[in-house]
Amino acid sequence: MILFVSGEYPPDVGGVGDYTAHLRTGLANLGWPSRVLTRKQVGRWDARSLLWLVRTAPRGGIVHIQFQAGAYDLLGDVCLMPALVRVFRARTRVVTTFHDTREPYLFPRAGRRLRQQAVRLLARTSHAVIAADQRDLVEIGGPSPRHHRVPIGSNIACAPPPGFDRQAYRSRLGLGPNTLAVAYFGLLNASKGLDLLLDAFELLLDRRPDTRLLLLGGGVGASDPTDRATADRLRSRLERLRAHVIATGWLAAPDLSAHLLSGDIAAFPYVDGASPRRGSLLACAEHGLPIVSTLPAAPEVEPFIEAVAPDPTALTAAVLRIDADPGLAARRRETSRAFAAQVTWPSIAAAHVRIYQRLLYSRT
Repeated sequence: MILFVSGEYPPDVGGVGDYTAHLRTGLANLGWPSRVLTRKQVGRWDARSLLWLVRTAPRGGIVHIQFQAGAYDLLGDVCLMPALVRVFRARTRVVTTFHDTREPYLFPRAGRRLRQQAVRLLARTSHAVIAADQRDLVEIGGPSPRHHRVPIGSNIACAPPPGFDRQAYRSRLGLGPNTLAVAYFGLLNASKGLDLLLDAFELLLDRRPDTRLLLLGGGVGASDPTDRATADRLRSRLERLRAHVIATGWLAAPDLSAHLLSGDIAAFPYVDGASPRRGSLLACAEHGLPIVSTLPAAPEVEPFIEAVAPDPTALTAAVLRIDADPGLAARRRETSRAFAAQVTWPSIAAAHVRIYQRLLYSRT
């Protein structure tokens, strides 16, 4: 038995929840059923969630925590879960996937060192830890036999509505044949570099007045309070640019796929650089969009994208360079598709099964 612990889960909006749902489906297809403990049961991820875990954790099998501090209300109680399972479910093995290594808030005046120690406690007391970015594994104590790099996959399949016609769909969106459509997909999260994106977009408008920004998704997550603060801060800028921005809000998967296919170039100016743990980046790769993102880029992703300095001028120049060179644009579309082809949900699920089997059947 596998019990997933996920700070957010559909119908909550958020990449961690989508990832967990896809992984559960992949595992079920391989004969590994699971349950999931979510906000629906616990309400808030404080000390009461620990009681829920003790009550629902299997007496043998796997507890698999999907960790991203923002998904757990920035509270630190989740960091105690592996230690708690070790005490009350000694035969159960704990796996933690780190979707990032951001520290929880803990409590007022808790210093960064204490917050970092909370994340390291979570990693140290887990029987196995997983991350998509090798740099994250190093930050939480790797490499070691307990540390595993497993990629994530696209949460959005390239599956637009039946009869999809790109030119007609672009026309419906108000995009002309020569309009440069720059796509951004994801939540309004502080780590996504939205200020830099809008700075670069304003420069693009100076050079290409017919440029449009496809702001896809673009809402706030179910649990990270910083998303709401970021959205509030950006609202006035987006209002000023509204004649040039197509902001969709949440979209059903087929419509989101159609919007992505209608874009020309994807831009992701991540604050911490391009990473293979970014599901939004994988979704654009799945749809064959040339991707412009920021340094420092992880080695797993850098060959497949245009990675530039986190600077509006550099980002603008990269977008314009791809737009002006059809050959470069075609090559970048191919590298995006090649990147997406490396990471499929069946292979991701199979990698997890190997980790689970090692934990369950080898007591070393």
